[in-house]
Amino acid sequence: VQYETQQRFLPLGANVNGPSDASSGCTAGSNHAQRGFGMLAFILPFLEQINVYNSINFQLSSAGKFGPVDGGLSNLTSLSTTISAYVCTSDEPNPSSTAAFPVSKTSYFASGGTWNTMNYRPGPDCWQQEVGNGFFDSAYAYKVQQISDGMSQTLMVGESSRFKNDPDPALNQWGRVELMSSSLGGNTLRPQGFAYEVPRLNAAIMPGDGGLLPPKTGGPINADIKAWITTANSFKEFGQWGFRSKHPGGVNFGLGDGSVKFLKDSIAPAVLQSLGTRAGKEVVSSDSY
Repeated sequence: VQYETQQRFLPLGANVNGPSDASSGCTAGSNHAQRGFGMLAFILPFLEQINVYNSINFQLSSAGKFGPVDGGLSNLTSLSTTISAYVCTSDEPNPSSTAAFPVSKTSYFASGGTWNTMNYRPGPDCWQQEVGNGFFDSAYAYKVQQISDGMSQTLMVGESSRFKNDPDPALNQWGRVELMSSSLGGNTLRPQGFAYEVPRLNAAIMPGDGGLLPPKTGGPINADIKAWITTANSFKEFGQWGFRSKHPGGVNFGLGDGSVKFLKDSIAPAVLQSLGTRAGKEVVSSDSY
């Protein structure tokens, strides 16, 4: 609320890529490489973390190189800072890592709705972003009026705890938004920073999900982002794309009005999906969740 009052719009879900330059794309190490900062970084001043916020160089990258500058190294101190508000006490700690860039944990991700905007990006250049239908996406920052389903009827952020005995130490970090691969191998993808309302709550990780997603069609308009909702039942077990917690029976969510709701695992898929969209015009009864 404070962010919207000051800025006149809600936070951007992520600043995924660098400047739009179709001729160079956004390969690692170029001047248009991915930046990868998310909503959790943008709201730090409103969590009494202004010093951490001011120490982040948002013109560089949250990890890896941005042109000749190693953005991950430049932002190392900032992004390895523990933000207690981002850590649920029931969540498992990140395993120790020997990586050059240690990460600081989050137990929460932004709500991306029901379209897979992270995996499917139209056109040949990865800087192009598709518009999502959730509270947050990386194409636009919205005003309260654009959450037309109602702030009290739209999921804003939810728990995305670590999976039990998860071997990947670099995951669940508040300072980075990215589609990452997994040490589980077999083309297993691990979205970071966003989660979606199509997988059922607390679904297990789906190994090899990258080979199970609908094929990309390319072109200026990529309808595959909407494949999840048109054939939602096919993706309900894709746990790494959804919300999960260490609480028995359900997951905590923050809604747009600032309230917190505990949604049960047994919530009807259609209700969960309706709560995930910002302007879907669905009618959701309060006794259905």
